[in-house]
Amino acid sequence: MDADNIVRLSPTAIRELLESRQTKVLAKDPSGRRRLDRWPFPGTVEVWLPDECYGDRHVLATLHNLSEGGLAMRTRRPVPTHTRLSIAIHQPALSCYGHAVVRHCTRAQVGYLVGIEFLFEDKPESGNED
Repeated sequence: MDADNIVRLSPTAIRELLESRQTKVLAKDPSGRRRLDRWPFPGTVEVWLPDECYGDRHVLATLHNLSEGGLAMRTRRPVPTHTRLSIAIHQPALSCYGHAVVRHCTRAQVGYLVGIEFLFEDKPESGNED
């Protein structure tokens, strides 16, 4: 994939991004709520919040980990669960954009850890956490 072009978020694009890094996988959540393995994946996520969210609508978040179904990111402020977001992930191997929904937002030592599930065009919201 040519990182000079930004592509629509898709399972294939995310798989290619994950394959571009050789990192240790984080085990699935022992509670059984998580369907997919996660990989530590530092970077930046551009986030566009909907009008009903307070404050800035365009924010930069720190990418924490990535899976084929979603990601975790750190933000300075909370983002309500079930909020639909527009996102862009920019990495040397790939730049992609698309939509996601917030599955959890947890207060962290610094800021908030926000877990989002990707909303691929051909996949409706499932309610599963990734």
